[in-house]
Amino acid sequence: MIDPMYRQQVDLLLQILPLVAKEKVFALKGGTAINLFVRDMPRLSVDIDLTYLPLDDRDTAMKGISEALNHIRQKINHAMPGIKAYLVQQSSGQEAKLTCQSSSAQLKIEVNTIIRGHVFPPRIMDIAKSVEAEFQKFVTMPVVSHAELFGGKICAALDRQHPRDIFDIHQLFAHEVFTDEIRLGFIAMLISHSRPIHELIRPNLLDQRTVFQHQFTGMTFTAFSYDDYESTRKRLVKEIHEHLSDTDKRFLLSFKSGTPDWELLPMDNLRLMPAVQWKLANIVKLKAQNSAKHKAQLKALDNALKDC
Repeated sequence: MIDPMYRQQVDLLLQILPLVAKEKVFALKGGTAINLFVRDMPRLSVDIDLTYLPLDDRDTAMKGISEALNHIRQKINHAMPGIKAYLVQQSSGQEAKLTCQSSSAQLKIEVNTIIRGHVFPPRIMDIAKSVEAEFQKFVTMPVVSHAELFGGKICAALDRQHPRDIFDIHQLFAHEVFTDEIRLGFIAMLISHSRPIHELIRPNLLDQRTVFQHQFTGMTFTAFSYDDYESTRKRLVKEIHEHLSDTDKRFLLSFKSGTPDWELLPMDNLRLMPAVQWKLANIVKLKAQNSAKHKAQLKALDNALKDC
């Protein structure tokens, strides 16, 4: 049974999303993109997660993100009586999040300040017909590419292991195979992620029963038990290990060594992605300052890839 609290959050989200769509520097990603646009609403999604599309330097990007979020805040507060939007400062003092509050629901709008730009072109998508029918609202919104959408979702599922993410992977397996498109998107997001590569492809499995009960139950329209959660998580790791090619493995090892062989991957602008440059710079720095730790991480990745 759907929890009314989640339904109220989605209703608020759909009121706000058209104002977000007017800011052309953003594209939607994450669970809302998957469940309300790509899929036919197998579950509700209650956050607006955004990618900043321009390949700007960090200072320019942070200014652009803050300005665009402030535009959204002003529009909400001016045009939507009963809803208040507040900018939330990060620890650095930069603004990359909005909190929106009505009398019955709250949601957040958040921009990833590290994973910016795009490897593949975003697309313009309409809200799923079932969402339109259920909530009597229509939205058209830029959405990140299929490859990056599901590549990012796979990384999130391996990292946080949140039931919402694993459910989305369960739906991925129900509708698609692990395509080359998704594999490339996964590699792109893997080398953009803050966690070491070997920790993602060979994750320590977490007990998420409490999270399942308190942050997931009441969100889906299809049955999904904790046993389903565990079997889907196990299958995800297996699918990754089966679908990474020898060429993929050579590339990941070259990247972790600090000298990536970009010719091994058919993604021309991957090296320009700020998150990729940031992760590579940290690898090079670690190699120079703590070669023993770097060698240990490289060996851990090699061992993890040998299991693939």
